Amino acid sequence: MSINFDGQWHVQTAVGEFSAPILVNAAGAWADQIAGLAGVSPLGVQPYRRSVALLPAPGGRDISNWPMLQSATEAWYAKPDAGKWLVSSAEEDPVAPMDAWADDMVLAEGLARYQEFVTEEVTRVEGNWAGLRSFAPDRTPVVGFDRSAKGFFWLAGQGGYGVQTSPALSALAADMIMGRAPDFGTEIIAGLSPARDM
Repeated sequence: MSINFDGQWHVQTAVGEFSAPILVNAAGAWADQIAGLAGVSPLGVQPYRRSVALLPAPGGRDISNWPMLQSATEAWYAKPDAGKWLVSSAEEDPVAPMDAWADDMVLAEGLARYQEFVTEEVTRVEGNWAGLRSFAPDRTPVVGFDRSAKGFFWLAGQGGYGVQTSPALSALAADMIMGRAPDFGTEIIAGLSPARDM
């Protein structure tokens, strides 16, 4: 990946080279690695692993309208998920960018903490998974053009809130990339900028 004198970013892939004046870095856990490949200084985006266990619906009930439950200390949470009961230890283990997997001990510890607060015994785990939640050092998303690399646009660090924030952040990113006046206040734009103090 490189930028040449013609003001274009050039990306070489297995199916050929692609060129564009703007390169959007929306690589999630790999955001800093992509920046490095482009010769752009990293921002310190750190991925954290979060593991969940999928249990049968408690008592075989219809749980589709149940609320999310969370311990006051945020040591676990549980919520309905496609007919199953999702339980997470709410851990944030810093890891390198990877295809994440659930750690059996972390799952067991989270289920034990959850079990202390409920009356129904956990007897079976029907599945598990893990994901990476990536944060900038100040735990605020990063949206905007890099201050020193022309045409390099950051869209990273959404943490565990990407689904909730994606409509607003994608609208902001589209406006900024297209050179339109964003429908956001200047304080919000400055607070998301990669040029801010993190």
